[in-house]
Amino acid sequence: MKFLILFIILATILIILKFAKKKQDKFSDNKVNKESVIDLEIDPKTKEYKPKD
Repeated sequence: MKFLILFIILATILIILKFAKKKQDKFSDNKVNKESVIDLEIDPKTKEYKPKD
């Protein structure tokens, strides 16, 4: 009987930690910069970078 109660307590703690980790991952994913990357090329005349057309 003691082992059953101990098992239930440990399972409850693991489930709580699992949900806390999911919530933390979801929170950190929202902070990702979602701007797109702009491809640049060197202009041969001015030797400066400019966006590709």
